[in-house]
Amino acid sequence: MTTADVLRGPLPAHAGVPLRVAAYMRISDAIRAGAIQPGILLPSEAELVELLGVSRTVVREALIFLEEDGFIRSRRGIGRFVAERLPVAGLERVEAPERLLVPEGGDVERTEMVVQDRTGLFAAESLGIAESSPSWFVESVVRRGDTVVGLVQEHLPPDDALVGEFAPVRELIRMSRPDRTMLAAMFDAGIVPGPGTTEVSIGTPGETRGHRLGVPAEEPVLVLTRSLRFAGRPLYVSKTLVNPREARITVTHGAP
Repeated sequence: MTTADVLRGPLPAHAGVPLRVAAYMRISDAIRAGAIQPGILLPSEAELVELLGVSRTVVREALIFLEEDGFIRSRRGIGRFVAERLPVAGLERVEAPERLLVPEGGDVERTEMVVQDRTGLFAAESLGIAESSPSWFVESVVRRGDTVVGLVQEHLPPDDALVGEFAPVRELIRMSRPDRTMLAAMFDAGIVPGPGTTEVSIGTPGETRGHRLGVPAEEPVLVLTRSLRFAGRPLYVSKTLVNPREARITVTHGAP
């Protein structure tokens, strides 16, 4: 089967999922699955427009994302090739936030758990739902003893999307303990989401989050943005703000 055969076909129409994201997922999923081999020359932009049935702008944006995420490489005057080494999903492994922040196990205090009327762009794109859709929002503080080391904000799809393979998660949300993050609760119940990604950036917490984290509103903090899939569909997205005075993240690397 050729690369064109693998990619050919209309993109699925899911509410809240931009076409550029759907195009990105069609290509990246094929690369991850090995249907498109490393080093292979991708079809041109014009060919991808025809194969996917979308505009050149959509294709171009999807290709930009694929290159930023390390799936493809551009060669001037030749085209775009699948990367020889694919990006690793997330940090070295999926870990509950309290274990990531405090390896020996941090204490969790839930500060908020609510169904938001509107999801917002950040979580909507990651969860594959419309911005106008409701979603679960769970916020927790992680402590090492009496010291706050991190603030975790987790987003999950609304109840009407938690069906099929996601049904156990719907029940878990209602029965979850306030001394666990939602990701830790899923692990405890034998629900292990993945693959996914964790992006590391620098941000400022603002007044409310800074107060809960115990740092000034404008002080730079480490932000871990995590997106995880389960059964081939987006399930979980979170932001973890790390107190720069009290915590550090260790990433373990294996041999290449």
